[in-house]
Amino acid sequence: MDIYSIEQILAQNLSWNGARIKFLARFLIALFQVQTVNLTKIACVFAGNAKVSSNYKRLQRFLHFFLCRRWKWRV
Repeated sequence: MDIYSIEQILAQNLSWNGARIKFLARFLIALFQVQTVNLTKIACVFAGNAKVSSNYKRLQRFLHFFLCRRWKWRV
């Protein structure tokens, strides 16, 4: 399965914008590659031309966004 197939499946099931869908697809692929939840290791294999530190911060922001939304749903 390629990244575009994953993006299509995610887009059909999530009402997120395109950038967030692309990010999640890349995140899932990187997660499967490193087989760990260590963000530093995921940031190292994250696709793109950005620095590892930039990818790490993107991962943190995404997870913060996701966890904050989930917390609001439970309140």
